[in-house]
Amino acid sequence: MISLKKIDELLDIETKDRNDDVTIERLLEDKSIEHFVLKHDLKHDTIIRGMNPLLTYKEEKAICEQCDGLYECQLSSTGMTPRIRYYNGEILLGYRPCRYNKDDSSFKNINRMHMPKKVFEADIHDIDLIGSERKEIHQHLMRFLKKRKTDDQVKGMYLSGVYGSGKTYILAALANELAKQGEKIIFAYYPDLVREIKSSIGTGELEANVEKLKTADILMLDDIGGESVSGFIRDEVLGPVLQHRLLDKKPTFFSSNLKMKSLPDAMRLNQSKIEQTKAYRIFERIRSLADEFTLSEKPQSRT
Repeated sequence: MISLKKIDELLDIETKDRNDDVTIERLLEDKSIEHFVLKHDLKHDTIIRGMNPLLTYKEEKAICEQCDGLYECQLSSTGMTPRIRYYNGEILLGYRPCRYNKDDSSFKNINRMHMPKKVFEADIHDIDLIGSERKEIHQHLMRFLKKRKTDDQVKGMYLSGVYGSGKTYILAALANELAKQGEKIIFAYYPDLVREIKSSIGTGELEANVEKLKTADILMLDDIGGESVSGFIRDEVLGPVLQHRLLDKKPTFFSSNLKMKSLPDAMRLNQSKIEQTKAYRIFERIRSLADEFTLSEKPQSRT
């Protein structure tokens, strides 16, 4: 027979569980928390253990969203905004500089050629991890960052996938992380870079521009294969740049709407054997420089 005291204890536990479930439902009304839970596939017990950091994050994030500048910051750490992280099975609360507190000179390490300002806003911790493709890409980025500190002979990445799948964001996030480590990066939107190089032919700046591409610590070419084909650019600029970087073992990254195997067809001027050979040389160099990863879907909303 169950004692009245035991019944009271069971009722207290049931009430607490019910209240916890109500709190979780309210937390999940916040899209960023909902995405965080889905992103890390968090179980009920983990969410319960992380209730306090989640509640603090939601409350302080709401304050930050209404803030108009550092002069009216209401958080205890001025200029910082909350973030939640999942580490070693636990939900943790942390902070990073807010949108009004951008005193980070690492952006000077990125030569942003024809790329939008959002390149500087991408954060490697905010990369979408939903789905096996994105998890695999994230793991590769983490391996690259770890190995880069001790081993210069690290292959880059060729990101292919549908338009709007987040290829540029992923490369930008990696570029920002590398910039913080002191790496010098050229991040170029390739179709516009091609136009710039063509216009530099008559100004005497061609060799200097090509040399920069050859010698950058890290080179990222966004939307390769999306440019109008030029035999001169392909054979006298891109080919030598890739060959130099291959021999010097300099990491090179690419994004494209095309699968890597489709590049030879996209880069030839006609169907002649000579053109096939020239285009295939570019393909071989890219394949030697970078491992291919594919994104078949658009990302979920980021935290």
